[in-house]
Amino acid sequence: MRTSSKLVVVDQQERVLLLDCTDPRAPGTRWAELPGGGIEAGEDAVQAAVREVLEETGVVVPATAVGPLLWTQTAAFTWRRERHVARHEARVARLDTAPVLQDVVLTDAEQGTILGQRWWTLQEVAGAAGRFFPRNLPALLPRLLAGERVDEPYDDWDEI
Repeated sequence: MRTSSKLVVVDQQERVLLLDCTDPRAPGTRWAELPGGGIEAGEDAVQAAVREVLEETGVVVPATAVGPLLWTQTAAFTWRRERHVARHEARVARLDTAPVLQDVVLTDAEQGTILGQRWWTLQEVAGAAGRFFPRNLPALLPRLLAGERVDEPYDDWDEI
């Protein structure tokens, strides 16, 4: 089972960075997702999350800004017509200064899936009508930003 290490990146204005995503093989799908991804050989979870956030968003997150593990969940989902089961984990990373940006470097698989990114306020997330990954992100964010550890049960994201 693959482990995906994600970050709740928080800027100086308490906004959270989320990816705007779609499944190019499932027209009409759209969701907002925490940036992050798979841990590669030789990386720890923090290194993987920092690398993935940089690749997916261009935002430089210093490893020293990353806090402890706060969220875990095993989830099943269909992406590009293939069924996946992955262990997801997340940490909060607070940026002390304005975000430093570099070029976005999407993998072939991410191209067409990651449409862009946006900084969201907690109120915007709480009031949004769209889907999020993790599904319970609107309820999770205040708890995670308060430093609370949340281990969620298994979720089949395809079941709505």
